[in-house]
Amino acid sequence: MPRRRGCMRRKSVLLAAGVLAIAAGVLPLIVVSWVQREQALGTQQQHLDDVAASTARRTERTLDDAKRALVRAGSIDRADCSHAHLKMMGQVVADARSIEDLGYFEDGKLLCTRLGVISPPVPAGDADLDLGDGSTLSYAELPRLFRGEPRVEVRRGDYGVLITPGRLTDLVITTQVVYGVASSDGRVLEASGVVQPQVVQMLLAGNQPGTGGQYAFSSRPVAGLVAFALTDTALTGATAGLEWRHLLPIGAAISLILIGLIIWVSRQQLSPAKTLELAIRDREFVVHYQPIINLANGRCIGAEALVRWQRPGTPTAFPDQFIPLAEATGLISPLTDLVIDMGVAEMGQYLRGHADAHLSINIPANEMESGRFLHGLNAAVAKAGLRPQQIWLEITERGFINAAAAAAVIGNARSLGYRVTIDDFGTGYSSLSLLEGLTLDALKIDKSFTCVIGADAAQSIVADHIINMAHALKLTVIAEGIETLEQEAYLKRSDVQFGQGWLYAKALPIHQFLAFAAGKGVTAEES
Repeated sequence: MPRRRGCMRRKSVLLAAGVLAIAAGVLPLIVVSWVQREQALGTQQQHLDDVAASTARRTERTLDDAKRALVRAGSIDRADCSHAHLKMMGQVVADARSIEDLGYFEDGKLLCTRLGVISPPVPAGDADLDLGDGSTLSYAELPRLFRGEPRVEVRRGDYGVLITPGRLTDLVITTQVVYGVASSDGRVLEASGVVQPQVVQMLLAGNQPGTGGQYAFSSRPVAGLVAFALTDTALTGATAGLEWRHLLPIGAAISLILIGLIIWVSRQQLSPAKTLELAIRDREFVVHYQPIINLANGRCIGAEALVRWQRPGTPTAFPDQFIPLAEATGLISPLTDLVIDMGVAEMGQYLRGHADAHLSINIPANEMESGRFLHGLNAAVAKAGLRPQQIWLEITERGFINAAAAAAVIGNARSLGYRVTIDDFGTGYSSLSLLEGLTLDALKIDKSFTCVIGADAAQSIVADHIINMAHALKLTVIAEGIETLEQEAYLKRSDVQFGQGWLYAKALPIHQFLAFAAGKGVTAEES
């Protein structure tokens, strides 16, 4: 009996020791998990505050840009919707960063926009918000001379501007945060994702972050509106907490090892900029080639090099998803070098066999100002055995370009034999002043003008003016975004030399492009 009791006592001690061992192994993990989750929530809240503040600043800059355009429009000495008046209105739009259209009002009616005359005139809608400086804001105005969703409109005096969709939230945010701008009555003007109405009401009510249970959020007032950022707290908890229930509870030593691993892993987490830097170093990018067609005879006479990011385990990323980050972090230079190196090498054999063909490469404005890229381009062209005349450089603009600096680089590039094109003419910062200050070979019509050919007479007029101006300046004209035979026929009649678009093919990997160029059956539908 005592022996049996002693055996039971040993079992009890062993059981207690086992429980203590399990507790020693699991409890530190639970504590670490809880602490890490609280820290993650705090970090997430600070991130939300930063995103909301950035959204407010972006909204304020966009509204200021619209107001400056209205002040400039108000100084126009025209009030007749004449061709000259429309042209001056168009110049205001071209020089602004954030507006899509400019309209002229008289006696409470919209008479015309920079795209053409409104017939009959349309009564002006009531303003939703007084901005307090003679300007008013309307939440949802429909474009009158082109199709599109409702836009935010800012009006002052006899003029009103439509803000380009997405400008209020034009930020590079790579986390799972929804951000946007709402009115004081709960209407979401712009957002980067889906926002539930009850969440907006919590934001406007001034509740503390996380009060709703499911969401953490932050907001900032801006010009009578509310800039906000929010995220689902479940996502933060899921990514921050340790999966301690699935770990083998084998003691405090293992817990320390796991904590050390967690610390090590956390230090390996990379910022978006660092991720992009490593991706460029590791050449995670590929170049696709969109065919350029000679509209006179239908022959493929070259291609535009378009970069794609193929991150392991993730969908292919398109330029608008990483180019802004590259430009903001100074990584656009090595990325440009990579595209030049890959594009010239992959297209080398094709270009050597087709002396009249060319490869178009996008060169950012800052690169065209410095000329830094020319050394690498010269080396790549020489290595591939190509003539510089087969390389066309397309000036891409995402910010103001120093025309004087660019002019010197362009002159140097053209003296070497390269041809220089201004890309997406008529949008962004592209303007007539660039044509006056730069010596160019070609002009590319933006797809926003091509896509409305046959559907929007006013936009077609703008396209006509661009084409006629280019012909007068003896520039080669390329039209992008061709999708229909009607558009192609229109451009042929207008003596546009080259075109590209989905009517012919999307951007293709090199082997598909070579098959397309050789006429081996790769079509726009198959691509």
